[in-house]
This record gives sequence, structure tokens and C-alpha cells, in this order.
Amino acid sequence: ELRSLTHALYGCAPEVEYRGNPDCVLDYIPRHVKYMVRELLKNAFRSTVERHLSRSTTTDALPHVAVELQQGDIHVIFKISDQGGGMPKRVQREAWQYGWTTVDSSKSYSEAFQYAEESCSWDRGTKEATANQSGQMRTELAGYGFGLPLTRLHAQYFGGDVFMQALPGHGTDLILILTHLKAGTPSTEIDDLSTLLYKKEGRRGFAT
Repeated sequence: ELRSLTHALYGCAPEVEYRGNPDCVLDYIPRHVKYMVRELLKNAFRSTVERHLSRSTTTDALPHVAVELQQGDIHVIFKISDQGGGMPKRVQREAWQYGWTTVDSSKSYSEAFQYAEESCSWDRGTKEATANQSGQMRTELAGYGFGLPLTRLHAQYFGGDVFMQALPGHGTDLILILTHLKAGTPSTEIDDLSTLLYKKEGRRGFAT
């Protein structure tokens, strides 16, 4: 889906390389997972294509976007790595602000507000390549600065989080940590389940 969207916009798209443990099992809300992973992949695809197209006239040498899966005791970790050039510390801080974007937009305020509403939808993106009301193709990989902050909000609400590790001049790692949602578990935004786990294991260590 995203590769088709990227190819329609830029004429090329990076491949996705899967690493780690592909047999991870995650008890979570499927729509939420799809929304969060899609938003992180959109950033990786865009930065990869724009950096390497600006350096070369060929489109067949794009580095892969790596998606690594790992399963912990109470979390599943998604690590999405690109070679899109990274970003300076100032941009890393601003990237989490609602409405901040690196995209130059000529759209009106009403269009921006409509895009913001769509960004809150879990199903957004399933028909991004279909014709819109004006008869043009919707091809946005980035827009009005809601993807990253909303992704972090979704993750933190159920005890997870999103972290960014940027390597200026090389690329960016985005790490999405999601907590298993099982009946009876206290997975809320005010609970840090990893801290509870470490405390429990610490008591076992003292007991021995």
C-alpha cells in the first residue's frame, strides 16, 4: 500500500526488509497497530526517497527500509530504520509538536483542518490512492505534522511509547514499544509496566 503510494508520487519506492523475530505475538487493537506502523513507515519512505533521489538520477539503488520485530516479556518492539539522512537535534525536538512539518504546503486552512481530522482516523490511508472530490489523486506521504505526535499518543495511552534515534548524515531509527493488552492487565497511560516487572524481579533476587 505505502510502496504503491510512494511510487506514484516519486516514481520509485524503497523495499522493506524484515528482521528479528517475525513470529512475535501481540495482543493489541489491530487498527491502532496499523495506524502507528503506517505513520512511522511513511516518514521512513519519504526521507529515504528524497535524500537519495537528490543525490542520484537513478531510481534502482534505494536502500531498504528495515523493520525489526522483537518480543519482550510485556512488550513487542518495532524498530523502523531508514537511511534518509537523519535530522539535527532541533528538528528531533520539533518533530513531536502537533502541526509541525517539513513539508511546504500551499493548501488552505480548511484543507489543512480536513487533513488533521483524517490523520486521527485509524482507517486513513486505505484509500489514499483513490480520487478525491476535486478528481485528483491523493498522494500525501507527509502533510500537517500530526503523524508522529498522534502515534506517540496512541502508544502511550496503553503503556507503550515511541522513541527516536537520529544519526545525522545517515538515517533515523524509530522504536515503537507496544504493551500486550490482556484482560485484567493494568495497561493505562499512568502505568509503567516495565518498572513493575523490574521491581518484581528485584524482589525475587533479594529473596534468593
